Amino acid sequence: MIEQPHSSTVRQQAIDWLVRKQSGAFAVAERQRFEQWLAADPRHRRIYEQVERAWGGLPCPQAELSIARKKTSRLRLLYRPLMLASAASLLFAVGLGIKEGWPLVDDSVFQTAKGELRQITLADGSLVELNSDTELAVHYSWLGRSLELVRGEALFSVAPGKWRPFEVSAGGGKLRDIGTRFDVAIGPSANRISVLEGAIDLRLPATGEQRQTEAGRMMTYNAATVLSEPAAADVKTFAVWRNRKLIFRNTLLSEVARELERYHPVHVRLVDPSLNGLTLGGVFDNNDLERFLSTLEAVLPVDIKRGKNGDVLIDRRRS
Repeated sequence: MIEQPHSSTVRQQAIDWLVRKQSGAFAVAERQRFEQWLAADPRHRRIYEQVERAWGGLPCPQAELSIARKKTSRLRLLYRPLMLASAASLLFAVGLGIKEGWPLVDDSVFQTAKGELRQITLADGSLVELNSDTELAVHYSWLGRSLELVRGEALFSVAPGKWRPFEVSAGGGKLRDIGTRFDVAIGPSANRISVLEGAIDLRLPATGEQRQTEAGRMMTYNAATVLSEPAAADVKTFAVWRNRKLIFRNTLLSEVARELERYHPVHVRLVDPSLNGLTLGGVFDNNDLERFLSTLEAVLPVDIKRGKNGDVLIDRRRS
């Protein structure tokens, strides 16, 4: 029994044939050998057509080769191997994409409303969980996996894919995945990275600053600088929002108010500015606003009322 070649071998042969065809030097004898190769096995034609379609999706490969052909004979001899090597490398990456089922292009935008949580499975099998009031843009191509966290918070569980880097832009920083699970939250003045598994490489394009943080650690930054070095943190608290919980640890009341506004369509206002000095600690449900406000009145010296437009007004208790 004749052993059939592995599909990856056929794919590489298909790439070699396509590169030779596109080189502009495809002799009659070579074309005959190519036709014989196509006819030798049904998989040859099928995989070759896949690779040819992928070639058509590369950035102007025909135009680049056309320019190369217009050079003098000497320049053509010098540059053609480089052009073909580059094309072969691109096709090799695309060939891997075909093998692993990657989409060559995928541009999607996902959003959640206030109070809504959403789980998304991306085309490569990566899982993203979106917190309340979050927007995520996905840009997948044959070259890489690029995402932008426009606002809010997301937990990323990244599928393996060493040939296509996984990178998230968030709050002026570029986060490159070196592991598998991490949480990113964009804040009004600071952004937070929390790593559950693996490691994350943070780069700030505006300044060139770079840091790496590993599993069980967190770090804060803004677009201009890293605000805190990687520090140990309780992994269990990283993404409690997935269970509709809020954790406060000596958190200023003004920050508590901002968190409530993330999860509920209300405006929370501190009537007395001195209330900002009060702090709150504990674990609370974030899906029941009225219950939270009642608890707040019970543990802090405040009175809470509703304004005419539905705003939540927090004032100092007078009695």
